[in-house]
Amino acid sequence: MKSTARLGPTGFRIEVQIGAHRLVSDEPTDKGGTDTGPTAFSLLGAALGACTAATLRYYANLKQIPLEGVEVEVDPMRRTPSEQNEAGPNAKGALVRKKIRLIGDKLTPEQREKLLAVAEKCPVNRTLLEGVDMEKG
Repeated sequence: MKSTARLGPTGFRIEVQIGAHRLVSDEPTDKGGTDTGPTAFSLLGAALGACTAATLRYYANLKQIPLEGVEVEVDPMRRTPSEQNEAGPNAKGALVRKKIRLIGDKLTPEQREKLLAVAEKCPVNRTLLEGVDMEKG
């Protein structure tokens, strides 16, 4: 689904339209924004968390796994050049930390292991790992 982001003549508050849905993105006050919404980078993390949780729900429903819930904590961050150098020669300019908590007392260890493997197959996760082709226009 196509999204449109609109920025006004001042500040960093951005109105985002995604189909029939509207949300706001902004920068924190220490970066010149008014902190009326998450940063664009935080929205990227939210997209990964939402996609991961939905992928797990779809799979659990399909396989009738007793998954009661999922909590996905995502912390995306840009690395400074020195952090990137410290991380090694193949390190990327960004780092995403992701923690998945599977909720369900009836989940077996095998089911938990399979669910965590399936979580890596969510489309946003795969896109971040594979990269994208970008068209400008």
